Amino acid sequence: MVEERQYRRLLWLLILIGLFNALDFFATQDLVVFGEHCEWNPLMRPLVGTVYFGLFKLVAVPLGLVFLWSVHRSLVPRFLGLVRLACGVYGLLMVYTWAVFYAP
Repeated sequence: MVEERQYRRLLWLLILIGLFNALDFFATQDLVVFGEHCEWNPLMRPLVGTVYFGLFKLVAVPLGLVFLWSVHRSLVPRFLGLVRLACGVYGLLMVYTWAVFYAP
């Protein structure tokens, strides 16, 4: 029973990370590509504004999340805390982006 709850929690965390990733893609497009801001992530900076950015954010990342779900039986016991941390940090980044750039 505990494992089922952890698997369900992992699924929701991966879904949230996927949603945050999509929001991040559209915010980056709006603020960096069509706006006047610059990308802070030095690894993604060369990709922003190219077709590879969309492929990475909208294809590679979701495929990685699906892969994580496919190995969830070995992932949950060892890495659920790290996935939770990543989801929380990504959520805080989205709140920051909204508060700084989109809030009235």
